[in-house]
Formats: sequence, structure tokens, C-alpha cells
Amino acid sequence: MEAKPQEGKSIGNVGVLDLRTATEASVAGIRRIGNVGLVLCSPETAHLVARITMGNLGGTIEAPVDARLLSGQVTINRDFFRDQPESLHLIVTGQLIIEPEVQAADLEKGLGSLHLSGQIFCPEHLSGALQAKIRTLQGQLQTYDGTLRLVLGDLLLDEHTLPALAEGSQFAVVGKVQVPKVVDNDLLARKLAKLHLIGSILCHEENAQTILSRLEEKTGLAKKTLIPAGFELVGSSLVINAANLGTLPGRRLYCTKQVQFGADVEAQALDLALEKLVVKDLLLYPKALEETLARKCDLASSQAIPCEGELWQVEDVTQLPASRFEYLEGKATLVVLGVLTIDPEVEPKTLAERLAKVHNKGVIKCTKAQLGAIQARLGLNKGVLESSDKKEEEEEGGIGNVGQLKL
Repeated sequence: MEAKPQEGKSIGNVGVLDLRTATEASVAGIRRIGNVGLVLCSPETAHLVARITMGNLGGTIEAPVDARLLSGQVTINRDFFRDQPESLHLIVTGQLIIEPEVQAADLEKGLGSLHLSGQIFCPEHLSGALQAKIRTLQGQLQTYDGTLRLVLGDLLLDEHTLPALAEGSQFAVVGKVQVPKVVDNDLLARKLAKLHLIGSILCHEENAQTILSRLEEKTGLAKKTLIPAGFELVGSSLVINAANLGTLPGRRLYCTKQVQFGADVEAQALDLALEKLVVKDLLLYPKALEETLARKCDLASSQAIPCEGELWQVEDVTQLPASRFEYLEGKATLVVLGVLTIDPEVEPKTLAERLAKVHNKGVIKCTKAQLGAIQARLGLNKGVLESSDKKEEEEEGGIGNVGQLKL
């Protein structure tokens, strides 16, 4: 997303602020900028950075005007520099991956300079050629054995994919290694000889010793998630009600996504159907089940939300109209994961009286008077509360948050 600032504008947070072609006039037209992740400038415009009032600054890169800006995950293969009339100057914000078939001559001829904010994943035999081209490195350069099979994304090792692998397979993975079911350790030991990982690994405790003994970590940055012995992995959101309570995948569940218990689930039935529960995301449940769940789940260390009355959950962009309260019996628990705009017609007193709790992991937009009522009912608070006053200020002379801004 790019935006063109107007004279005297205040601007919200900016991911990348590009000043390489900025002028005295374009900078003078900015009143203030919020937090900035990265500022790009050229040698000719470096002095303009100090002219701008901004919040927190993540970093600054000085690069040529003609350097190409790339964001996210960028992969360089042998075709990357093909048909280029001259060497490329690159600015990368994110992750740069060099594939093993790239030759040192490709980098020496095709790459003029490299400026990076993030992470480089490079074959060991190209490390020297690449470092000769790096002018700015705000992050890490990590190398891998170029003789390993490179996997970008997920490497799934289960009862179907594992037997199909060649004996002694060796992988360099940029992404996730997932072993969602317990597999035979003898088979795993034969098929997997070496694993170089930049990312995360998820496996069961029963297979952990075999897999981790083959894991090479030069930086120790790989995130490891070990599913306790005897637990079943549930990798998608789970809604448990009276109808499906008897068909759960196991009595011990390890859930990586949100879990919600319906109001029709009875404590006695739950006690019989479920022995242990681990939830790594939100856990939503009726207050009547709290005592039973406390014996099966560590409610204190999880994002557990007891719900009183109806559950109003917002996952996308939604408006809360005044009429919604006319059809509400008793109270409601409001959980915001997306963006919720409260109709100005809703009285603050109504919010205070009819909402038992408000849990915010998204964005709630409301009037200043409504904001006080929301704050009085606030439970989990990991989102943004935004009053209409801020919106009015932006409409009068400002721009909201911007991913990329060029002056």
C-alpha cells in the first residue's frame, strides 16, 4: 500500500518510509509521522531524515535511488538475474533465500549491491560471494549445506509421506517441520538423516528424541513445539457442543487454534468425555464449566475466557447496531478478533449494563463516551481501542497507518 502525503499532514504508523527521491518541499509538507519500521534514503537525501518528526524508528538504510525494493520472502534462483542488462541493486525487507543451484558467478555479475533488513538464508558455498555484495545488513546471515534438499514452506512427515522418502534423506527447511501423528521411530531414523531448520518444528514427545538428534541448528532459533505423550493434535479451530462431545479425536487434546465450548455442554458429560486439554490459542467456555475445565486445563496460563450470557464473537469487519440489544435476553460477552465499529446510537449506559465483559484482540471503534463504558467492561486487552476523535483528526488533516510511503 502506498500513499501520497498532502501538505501539513500527520501520518500514522509507516512500515517503510522511502525518502530516496524526497525533496525539501515534500518533507516540509509532513507535520508528523507515527512509528516507522524502516527509513530508506539515498546519500543525497540522508540529511532529510532529521527534518521529519516521527515516533519510534526501527532502522535506516542508505541505498542508491535505482535500487529495487522487495518485501516479504524473496527467493533468488538461477533465473533471477537472467536477461538483466546490468547488475541489480536490491533492498530486501523480510527474508532472502538463495537457492543452492545459484553459482558464485551469478551473484558476482548479476548483483550490484544488497541492503537487507531481515534474514538471509544462503548456501555455504555462496557465503563469500554474497557477503562481498552486502552493503547493509540489519538482521542475520545464516548458511546451510547446499547439498541438502531445500524445502521452502512445510515439510510434512506422517504415515503417508515418510515411507515414500529415500533412505537417509537430508533436508534444509525454511518454514515448518510437522509430524502431526506419532510415527514409528525406527522408520523415522532410517528415512531422516539430517535436518537443517530455519523456522519451527512440531512433533509428539514420542518422536522428539529421534527428530531432535538429527536437527542441526547453527543459531538455535528454531521454535520447538513438543506435544505431550498420549495427546492428540488438533490443528484447526474446534467448537465442542453436546452433539459432538462424544466424537472428539481423543480424551487428551492438544489444540493449536481456538477452542469454544457451547452453552449446551453439561459439566458431567464433559467430565466423562475429556481427560486433559491444552489450548495454545483462545479458550471460550460458559462460566458453568469453569470448575470442570480447571481440573483438565491450566486456565491461568492460557487465554481462557469465561462467557456469561450470549457469546458475541467478531472475526471480520462488523458494526454493532443499537437494535442488537433489543433482542438480547440478559447479558452478552463480547469477543473481538476482527474490527468492530459500535453504532453511535448505542447508549454508553446500554454497553455498561448489557455487556458482561469485553475481550479485545482486534480493533474496537466507538465514540469517546462509549469508550469509557467499554473500558469499564474490558477483560482480555490485546487489541486497539479507537475513539471517533482520532478518526476526526485524521479526516481533518491526516493519513492512517501505511505499509509503504514514498515522499
